[in-house]
Amino acid sequence: MTKPADVFRKMAERIEGNSNGDFGGAFVISPPGEDAKQLETLILDPTSNPASFWALLRAKADMALADLDAAERQKQSGFRTR
Repeated sequence: MTKPADVFRKMAERIEGNSNGDFGGAFVISPPGEDAKQLETLILDPTSNPASFWALLRAKADMALADLDAAERQKQSGFRTR
């Protein structure tokens, strides 16, 4: 199992390894729980802007929430897919 801090260190290494000026933003989200899906994104686009950065983060968070919601509904319904 990966320790939460390891994900942040890995992202820091990725940022440092791509320090040629094309940095367009980065985020790491490490929710609680052993099975929780972590979000890691490094944007290497010098034309990136804050609005597109936050829109991407929101879209990824929305997808993660939708996955959690679907899993919870499936658990409550008693049906399982293979």
